[in-house]
Amino acid sequence: MSSIPGTNCPDLAGEYSEHPLIYRSGKELKYISGDNFDLYSSYIPFHLGERRELAANDMDLATDHFVIRQPDATQFYFVYRSEQTGSLVEYHFRSTEADFECQAGYIEFPNYTIYGMIEGRSVNFQIRNTVNRDKGGALIIQSTRGPFRGNAGKISNEFSYEFFRYPNASETRAN
Repeated sequence: MSSIPGTNCPDLAGEYSEHPLIYRSGKELKYISGDNFDLYSSYIPFHLGERRELAANDMDLATDHFVIRQPDATQFYFVYRSEQTGSLVEYHFRSTEADFECQAGYIEFPNYTIYGMIEGRSVNFQIRNTVNRDKGGALIIQSTRGPFRGNAGKISNEFSYEFFRYPNASETRAN
């Protein structure tokens, strides 16, 4: 894995295929949403980024690929082709706006947490999403879901993990 020189932020720049390899653990599959071609949209918090629609597809990007551009460790752009319009949609994420943080070799988005009661039932969970690259250049998204609060004995078996490996586009073209 490579990082941006002088930082602990991974270099995520590249073009990736939307058809990921998926590994899930900790929960029965019937409780986890089904697979589809745009799985990344459930794990990349687009609501944090600044959205911009580009009129032309000047990258010649296929509908089943997406691109990450990363000029430096403080920002990155996530670009995909809209099936409805054929234009490119770009989301700009900035660490200075708390959209993400660079950790030791991965990018972490802010945790999503809910703790409270609704109609007498406890609502108690958190979701943590991270992104990095593997040695082969594929993009890896990890999503961890589990209780936000509780005792250690209860928590140990309640977390679920999902790993999505999006191959680098050059890897899919070679096959």
